[in-house]
Amino acid sequence: MRSLRVLLVEDNPDHAELAGRALLREAHVNEVVRVESGQDCLERLANDCKFDLILLDYSLPGIDGLLTLGEINKNGYDMPVIMVTGHGNEEVAAEAIKIGAYDYVVKSGNYLAALPAVVMKTLENHRIKKEHAQLRENIEQNYLDTLEVLISVIEAKDSYTRGHSEGVSKYAFAIAKEMKLSSGEMERIRAAGLLHDIGKIAIDKQILLKNGPLTDEERKVVQTHCECGVKILKPATFLGEILPIVHQHHERFDGKGYPQGLKGDEIDQGARILAVADSFEAMTSARSYRSAMPFEEAVDEIRRHAGGQLDPEVVEAFLTAVKKIK
Repeated sequence: MRSLRVLLVEDNPDHAELAGRALLREAHVNEVVRVESGQDCLERLANDCKFDLILLDYSLPGIDGLLTLGEINKNGYDMPVIMVTGHGNEEVAAEAIKIGAYDYVVKSGNYLAALPAVVMKTLENHRIKKEHAQLRENIEQNYLDTLEVLISVIEAKDSYTRGHSEGVSKYAFAIAKEMKLSSGEMERIRAAGLLHDIGKIAIDKQILLKNGPLTDEERKVVQTHCECGVKILKPATFLGEILPIVHQHHERFDGKGYPQGLKGDEIDQGARILAVADSFEAMTSARSYRSAMPFEEAVDEIRRHAGGQLDPEVVEAFLTAVKKIK
């Protein structure tokens, strides 16, 4: 293991001397830098943040250890903090853990003998946390790469679908944002917008690209794309959250949609949002057999179907959101 630098924040010189010696006895700690207050700590970090760990006393002149810890977190310094408290300050220690400290030690008994082990355990936990963060980042990137591949597959089948899917995703995300949904839910809806028509890969190209209205039989074939989409995406377990939207995006608020004939709140909220975005994007896009509907006319059409085909709450959010992205 490489040598380590520790920032010791302690106003009592005797305690600082003893703690410093205890840390230097640990073979991997070769430098202990001491400051006397929370303010000194923050100023030191502003000029030199290449520390591996901060040992932070609670009882400091000026701003105390908890406030200092809060400022450390606010500034985004990537180093673990161990809070040092006096005997009987276990509540302070618990609060420190709550707001971001990795661990704490209590100045009682022979705490200095245990201090090096606590430091090394904290450093190891921090290393593992960083590895997990990198792993999550890699998984998220793989997720985005997978989306790009799947969208390319759709495009190869039907060049119209890519532009449509991206448009649906854009409108659906804007609606979800207007409805003040969580960031996770907005991302789920955005991803579903991109992939909602993936099931069309399984539809005969002659039907999919037919230059004119479909027969009843052909329409039934096209309607299977919702269930086909679920079958295609289901093996990718990380896409599990979007499956209800993919499956239900052609359901209608009044229960007259497909494939299950769900109505109202029986339909996934994301699917109700996608239904509005999908309808609007389809109306405002040209097809080989018809021209695009004018923007304002399409907005009026969405408004007219509120409470019937479309969820009125979603339509209300759409009417506000669409003004911002026109």
